[in-house]
Amino acid sequence: MDMKETGRDLKEKGRDLAEKGKDIRGRIEDWVRPLYGELTQRFQDQLERFEERAGEEGPDVEDDDIVQFTALLLQDAVRERASDVHLEPGPSGVRVRFRIDGVLLDTMSLPPAAGGTLSRHLKALCGLDPVPAARPASAGREVRMGDTVVDVRASVSPCVFGEKIVLRLLDVPQQVQQIGRLGLDPDAETQIRGWLEHVAGTFVVCGPTGSGKTTTLYSLLHELKGTNRSVVTIEDPVEYRVEGITQIEVEARQRLTFADGLRASLRLDPDYLMLGEIRDQETARVAMTAAGTGRVLMTTLHSKDAVGTLTALRNWGIDNFQIASALRVVVAQRLVRTLCQACREETDGPDRVERAWLESIGRQAPERMWRAVGCSRCNDLGYKGRTGIFEVWRVGNADADGILDRLDDRRMRTRIGERGHRFMIDDALAKVGRGVTDIREIRGLMSAG
Repeated sequence: MDMKETGRDLKEKGRDLAEKGKDIRGRIEDWVRPLYGELTQRFQDQLERFEERAGEEGPDVEDDDIVQFTALLLQDAVRERASDVHLEPGPSGVRVRFRIDGVLLDTMSLPPAAGGTLSRHLKALCGLDPVPAARPASAGREVRMGDTVVDVRASVSPCVFGEKIVLRLLDVPQQVQQIGRLGLDPDAETQIRGWLEHVAGTFVVCGPTGSGKTTTLYSLLHELKGTNRSVVTIEDPVEYRVEGITQIEVEARQRLTFADGLRASLRLDPDYLMLGEIRDQETARVAMTAAGTGRVLMTTLHSKDAVGTLTALRNWGIDNFQIASALRVVVAQRLVRTLCQACREETDGPDRVERAWLESIGRQAPERMWRAVGCSRCNDLGYKGRTGIFEVWRVGNADADGILDRLDDRRMRTRIGERGHRFMIDDALAKVGRGVTDIREIRGLMSAG
């Protein structure tokens, strides 16, 4: 074989591969709209590196460009700490948005053909049928990105212009935190650790969807898993896999409900039970019965504050004597965005609207307050990361007597307030005073209930 000819062939092949890489990059660049500049720029930087590799390594460009695009999309989402990725179909294409620190941010807009291809690939990646869904469906799979393993959960629902897909991204090492990293103030942390040292009764975490309830429960499991006790969880779905505990996943298709899983778990000789959520009357009754047998129960439910747990349980038909005997700790919580420490600015105090709001809830403004500004470190948002605001209620003997006396929520709040109980708004305003967050975040949170 003529060596010169072989050399020319290799050069031509290299040029062809490089051109193919540029073509792939060109097609992808057409999809990206600079709706959120910093993410788009980082995305373009990755595309440039991909182009360089394409000319050198060859096989990379043999993969379909949508596979490369999906990898870049997920890498960007993980890098920017996105908890969810939304693909929203519309008449002109598919809008892609990242939920970062609880807020949805536009990242790009895809034409209909590209958006459809991406949607099909993501569904297949997560184990769903790529054919357009006629009914809502969900599935998940672990995806490795370099040294990071991310649990990607896809939820799909048909809508007017196609399929909406939401990807929940769970980075297990970052999500399972220790109690001390949740954002609790020293007194609240001491109360929870006091319960952990003398574990008994029922521990309830309450708040709306997306308020970090599951993370708090897993923090408790992190503390308990090293003990010489048996821990069993019933979840829908299992959010994070934890070595050393028994985890049961609710499966509707097999008719395994929360209540069924809870009954089955009692036959596994557990010391600690974690129930992902109390959703209905039957589950509430089984849970309270389990707690009454001496098991330690940890669970979540929806209520606006700690005392609101009483009404939730009563509405499910739980007797006051069961609540009084079983309930030991209630943690109410929300998540707020934290101010970027690099660019926050101290203000002169609350404005007229903020002052009126504080007066309406019977609170005074902190001595010092800050506001969000925006810089390159926080992508010009003024906020970076989130923390929890908490209310921890240790149900003592006097509180149990009040439950037995059928005190309603209002009177119970008054009673514990007179004893110096620290409500969620007090923790929130303390964090405002330290410059952790601002009054705007707190107002929006409290108004949402």
